[in-house]
This record gives sequence, C-alpha cells and structure tokens, in this order.
Amino acid sequence: MNAKGLLGFVLLFDIVAVLILYPRLDLFSCGYLVLSTVLALLQALVSQRFSKSPEIQRLFYAKDIDKVWDRYVPVLGFAEFAVFFEYARWRPVPELLQHALQMLGLLLCIVGVIWLAWVDSYLIDAFPSHFRRGALMTCGPYRFVRHPRYVGLLATRLSLPLIFGSVIAWLLAAIWILLIHRRAHLEERYLLSKFGAEYTTYASRVPSLL
Repeated sequence: MNAKGLLGFVLLFDIVAVLILYPRLDLFSCGYLVLSTVLALLQALVSQRFSKSPEIQRLFYAKDIDKVWDRYVPVLGFAEFAVFFEYARWRPVPELLQHALQMLGLLLCIVGVIWLAWVDSYLIDAFPSHFRRGALMTCGPYRFVRHPRYVGLLATRLSLPLIFGSVIAWLLAAIWILLIHRRAHLEERYLLSKFGAEYTTYASRVPSLL
C-alpha cells in the first residue's frame, strides 16, 4: 500500500473505530487510537521516502523474502474492530479488564511507538546508503537488537490485549507473535546467505529478542 492509500485507510479506520467505541471512549481506547494513528502516519512517511526507488522499497519491506506478511496484516488490522466491539459492547471475560494491565498496555504502546519512531528515522537516512554499498546494518538501533522494527511492532501488538482486556485481542496477539517470529527467521536466513560469517559474528553478540 502506498502512502496515500495508507493515509486513506487510517482515516477510514479511525472513523469506524470511534463509532464502535463510542460508548467507551476513555483514556485507554482514545490513547490507543491516537498512538496507532501516529504509528500509521510514521509508516506512511517511511513509504513515501522510499517510493522513488522501488528496488529499495521492495528490500526494505522484504517483499521477496516473505510472501505471507502482506496477506495477513490487513486482515489483522480489520480484526481490531472486533476487539473494539468487545471492549465497548460485549464482555465475555470481564476479569481480563484490569486497570493496572490497561496502564501497562498503554505504557507499552507509547514505548513501542517512540522506539519505532527512532528506528524508522534512522532507517530513512541509513538504509539507502547501506543498500547501495551492500553493507550490513550494525549501528543505531541495530547495536542493541537484530530486528529493532519487529521488536517495536511486537510491543504495540502486545499492548492491544492489555489495554482492551479482550479475548479476541489475545488471539490476534498470538497470530502477530507467530507472523513476526516467522518473518524475523526468514530475514535471518536471507542475511546469513548474503553476509555469511560477518552476519554470524554480528548475531553472536547482538540478541534477537524474537
């Protein structure tokens, strides 16, 4: 999805989400919507910056490495409407909704969005030059973790069931964990085939966390 398409999707998503959540538009539900919108706008900015080079864009989004990701991510996005419905109008397991867990979830989402903002601001500048030189990325956030974007994304996805205390959201989080773990594994295999011993050395000293 290009930047304009993503922005249109975000606008439509937020309108529908507000209509569903209207009986329970509180700190947690509104906070999550604001943070998820910020995250989507950040992704639109990244997509726009790489749109002039389809080759760089394909590699950045691992289009040739993972054929499954783009099919499931939009479905998981739309499935969040069911989470919002459960939060506002239907509570099959009310014990899951705990104020302390909601606060933890909101904090986790804030940290995840801030982390992703830093990672993507670094990648906007560094990724094209590394691509042209055929160099392995080991600086910036890559000094701390091998897959910084996926770590940040996982944090925001795990915040969803904590904030909304939702059975559906926990099921979605489990699917996200599987998808992110699979994608990280595929990228590890690609990087190992491309950089060989250099990547093995890097991976031996920097954790994956996935």
